[in-house]
Amino acid sequence: MTSFNFLSIAQDARRVTRGTPEMLAARQMERLNELVAFARAFSPFYAEKYRGLPDILSDPRQLPPVTKPELMEHFDKVITDPAVRKADVQKYVADLDNLGKPFQGKYMVWTTSGTTGMPGIFLEDKNWDTVITAVNVLRIGGEWYNWGVIKGMMAAGGKSASVFAGNGHFFGVTMLERQRRSNRSRAQRIQLIPVTLPIAEIVQRLNDLQPAMFAGYASALGLLAQEQLEGRLRIHPAIVISSAEPLSVENRALIQQAFGVPPRNNYGCSEGGVMGYECRQGRMHLNADWVLFEPVDAAYQPVPAGQLSDRTLITNLANRVMPIIRYELGDRVSLAEEPCACGITLPVVNVEGRTDEILRFAAPEGKTIPILPLALWSVIKETPGVLRFQAIQTAPEQIEIRLEAKNAAEDEPTWERVFANTRAFFASQGLSQVTITRAAEAPMRDPKSGKFRNIWKK
Repeated sequence: MTSFNFLSIAQDARRVTRGTPEMLAARQMERLNELVAFARAFSPFYAEKYRGLPDILSDPRQLPPVTKPELMEHFDKVITDPAVRKADVQKYVADLDNLGKPFQGKYMVWTTSGTTGMPGIFLEDKNWDTVITAVNVLRIGGEWYNWGVIKGMMAAGGKSASVFAGNGHFFGVTMLERQRRSNRSRAQRIQLIPVTLPIAEIVQRLNDLQPAMFAGYASALGLLAQEQLEGRLRIHPAIVISSAEPLSVENRALIQQAFGVPPRNNYGCSEGGVMGYECRQGRMHLNADWVLFEPVDAAYQPVPAGQLSDRTLITNLANRVMPIIRYELGDRVSLAEEPCACGITLPVVNVEGRTDEILRFAAPEGKTIPILPLALWSVIKETPGVLRFQAIQTAPEQIEIRLEAKNAAEDEPTWERVFANTRAFFASQGLSQVTITRAAEAPMRDPKSGKFRNIWKK
């Protein structure tokens, strides 16, 4: 397998960033054909799936789409390295001590559930890592890290804090832990603050650290911005980065008011890595030279620019160990009809994003305590035995959980673990009085949007 060169990738990315549409299209088709040829040669799954198709492609639509359940069912045949087996990867991700460690010494592993509700395991090879790093340094570095941000980072000794779910091999968390493991100095300067902690404890940790870079889920950043405005949080970050959830106009303005800097936003997933980044105009540009991005309708037909898609197909043009080719992503998106005024010619995308909600419960002494959706999600989803779940707040002190276990024979023990973990989580938030019940119905998609929501209130 040919290794990608960091400097060559960065130089080419610089040319494509403000290049012509023809230049971008040429890169896409050249890289797609290289990827498909590799997948046919080393992945039994794709060799069979592409049997009878042309050797050289002129359009990605010549290839059939694939889904997460399909890739997970045929995992061992999808992987191009015969030394990698699903059973071994599952053992690896079951141990949280492996966060940030390469599997078999050479592959990073991410897990996800996504909006389909189906769990997924994805491997990253060194080629993909080289591309992500080179593209991020060039594009995100150039757009976000001006001299003011660099000075702020230097003055704070490079300290950073990320408020994420730390109890699973999620894409952002694994990337962060890998940085922390790279040397002892980084481990002290780069902190992961679990989003499952009570807000007061998160505030205390941030006040103690005084990070120059502050990242987190959009909902967490919004709540912490309110803490800053009310005087309990007292930090002065040089840069604030939002991820994983939609960043609304209102939340964006609140964060900027609280911290004095505009929040930066990126768009990524376990299957495609960092797929997009915001420019200084606040518009999301796709790294389309390395991620082929196709907004489609329910019949997998392309939708025109300006129209919201039913779903999206992505192709990761860099990863070789686990080819992701015309993979169905649940995201509903639309491509901008006009080019961005910033001068970057990469496509601009608008992402509908997650629809989970912050829950607010009545606590003793008349208090109302907010529960971040991705905090509750991480507690329930990472409980052993859980395949899918939905948590719905039905009253100020009540929550109802729809549950599907991975193994029907383990349904009751799985529910007992979910109940115990959820009860302990609410107790840690000062909400011991919240009633937790199991719904009679199984998890289901929203009948209107077709999306699989996890957490909301009636």
